[in-house]
Amino acid sequence: MRDETRRKLERQLWLDRLKWIGAGLGLAALAGVGLWVTGLDATVETHHVPGVVATVGPLVGTTTKAIEEGLAVDVKLDDGRLVHVMALKKTDPHVGDHVEVAEHVHGTGRVTYTWK
Repeated sequence: MRDETRRKLERQLWLDRLKWIGAGLGLAALAGVGLWVTGLDATVETHHVPGVVATVGPLVGTTTKAIEEGLAVDVKLDDGRLVHVMALKKTDPHVGDHVEVAEHVHGTGRVTYTWK
């Protein structure tokens, strides 16, 4: 094999190896970013927010047990926002009741609400 041909072949082999290494590093970086975002969303700050029950209705679209034991409640918060929470039937919410709901602010900025 000529020297020039051998160098071209070796260069092509190294380029192929570098492509595979680059793809592996890219996938590892993507997995690392995914884990970071998941960990960031796991950090939660909880605040209790007062409000008034606006509507109470049946819980739709979950398991049979949840439908039997839960209610869908809309709460008008004192700052004007309307939030949707799930409450157990044994808490017996009625329209006009003054309640507190827990506002959960996640590290990614996502906000969720639960019945206190």
